[in-house]
Amino acid sequence: MTCNTLLHFHDVIIREDDFCTLDEHNWLNDTILEFHMEYLERTFVTSETSIQLLRPAIVQLITHTHDPRQIISALPPRLNEQNAIFIPVNDGRPSAANSGSHWSLLVFLRPSCAFYYYDSMRYSNIQEARHTARQMALLLGLTKKPEFIPTSTPQQNNGADCGVYVIGITDSLVNRFMELKGKPIEADKLMMLPKSHVVEPTKIRNKLKCLIRSLGHTD
Repeated sequence: MTCNTLLHFHDVIIREDDFCTLDEHNWLNDTILEFHMEYLERTFVTSETSIQLLRPAIVQLITHTHDPRQIISALPPRLNEQNAIFIPVNDGRPSAANSGSHWSLLVFLRPSCAFYYYDSMRYSNIQEARHTARQMALLLGLTKKPEFIPTSTPQQNNGADCGVYVIGITDSLVNRFMELKGKPIEADKLMMLPKSHVVEPTKIRNKLKCLIRSLGHTD
C-alpha cells in the first residue's frame, strides 16, 4: 500500500509515513533530515556564508564507498571550497535496510581544519564518525591532517530523539555562521554548544510538522 504524498519540496517528497516519524517517541527517518537541510538551503543559507549541508544519502555514499574520490561527480559542486560542511552520520549499513539506530553530526570547519563531532548519546557513533571524517578528508584537498574534536553536546533523555538533536544543533550552528557576516571565525567559541542554545526536541518536532503542513497547503 502506497502512502499519500503530503509535500513535494524541490528534491524532497514527504509522505505520510515520513511525517509520522515526527510524532513523539519516533525515530526520524532520512527524509525528514533531508527536508530540513533542503529547506535551510533554499530559504535561509546564503552563498556568502560558504556552508554546505550534506544530505544523509550522500553521506552514506561517501562513508561506504571504497574510494570516495571516485564519486566526486555525484557530490555538490565546490565542496572542497566550503568553510563549513554539515555531515549527518548514521550507524546503518547499505547492505541492511533500516539497520541504523542512531544519528549524530559532524561539522567540518575549514579555517581550523577540524571535524567537530556532536553526539546526543555520548559517543555512540564515534567510530562511524571517525571513519566518515577520514573519507571526507580524501575529498577536500586538505594540506594537513584534520583534527577530530568530540564536542560537548546536549544529551537526549530517550532513545528516539537523536535525529531531532541533529536538526537542533544544525539550526543553532547555522544561525551562528549567518551572524558572522564576514567577521573572522573564532572556532572554539563558534563551535561550543551550550544546552540552552538547542531548542527542546518536542518544539522542533512540532515546528517541523507545522512547516510541512503549511508548505503542503501551498504546494
